[in-house]
Amino acid sequence: MFSAEQLGRLRAFPDIGWDDLIRHFTLTAADIAFVDPGRGRGATDRLGLAVQLATLP
Repeated sequence: MFSAEQLGRLRAFPDIGWDDLIRHFTLTAADIAFVDPGRGRGATDRLGLAVQLATLP
């Protein structure tokens, strides 16, 4: 369905500059509150949530 080149682009993060990296992958105050360990989440859960919040939008 996809060419090898298209699959390579789909499976990799795009090349972005430092400013875009900071803007897209910095958690907001609301994100940090959601990932807060006080909600009964362990370190592994918090890391997974942070990665999802930063990469999915």
